[in-house]
Amino acid sequence: MTEVYRKSGRVVRYENGTFLSVSETGEAVEEGGVFQARPSAEVPAQTGVSVPHAAADVEGYVAQTLLSVRSGRIERFIASAGTATHETNGITWTEESRRVHISLVNSPLRALIDLASFDREIVQTVAHALARAGDERNAPKRIRLAPNVSAAILPPLIGELAMEQTGGGFDGRGQAIETRVVTHDAPPNWYRPGYAVRPVRAWLNIRALPFGRIDPDAPLGIALLEPVHGTMLRVLCVDGADVFPTTVDASHIAAVSRAAPVWYPYAAGSFGAEMML
Repeated sequence: MTEVYRKSGRVVRYENGTFLSVSETGEAVEEGGVFQARPSAEVPAQTGVSVPHAAADVEGYVAQTLLSVRSGRIERFIASAGTATHETNGITWTEESRRVHISLVNSPLRALIDLASFDREIVQTVAHALARAGDERNAPKRIRLAPNVSAAILPPLIGELAMEQTGGGFDGRGQAIETRVVTHDAPPNWYRPGYAVRPVRAWLNIRALPFGRIDPDAPLGIALLEPVHGTMLRVLCVDGADVFPTTVDASHIAAVSRAAPVWYPYAAGSFGAEMML
């Protein structure tokens, strides 16, 4: 059986002072266990690939963010807006995306922020808190994790925390993504990070099911200070007027908020909601 996947897209991207506009069309063919990927002159049938107002959106977001956050605190700043059309197994679909990655520094601390929207409030909140950060402290007995932090820990907790895959759209092989409970079993869907990468089975767009009660007075972890490896997290914590780095064990979740979760670009997609450890 031969599987052909085509992707055509355009993205407007800002990276550390440089604006780029990139268009690309590629295809991947898998036959008899052999996977090959290459640029392609063909485009999916319903391409219409364009980024309406994307350049203005990216430029406006970048300018406003740089004004509100002193550039001296920004170590890396990537913002992009794009649209892509996919075609495989007789299915064609189009997706639009926005992505932001920012690392903010107040030596020796570095706060990492990844977003799927042009949200300046999170960036400003973290930047202002980071500027006031004190010395490392032991983890509080109870700590809340902001949605942008909790979304990052969901992939390592698959099978350990009650979750569901949120349905809607298509996966990397053109199969519909259905809402279903996440289990230890092999995921029913496929994740394709790019056309040049062979798709892998994965739970897509996962979210933790709400339970328990959040203590609104518990300290709040507002940003990651290191990439996530397992369930031990180093976070920037705000407790009243105090701001400090601390390391917490996220393997024991005490509560998950019932508020509407927000999607973040971690792994094959995860929805963040306030959590309490």
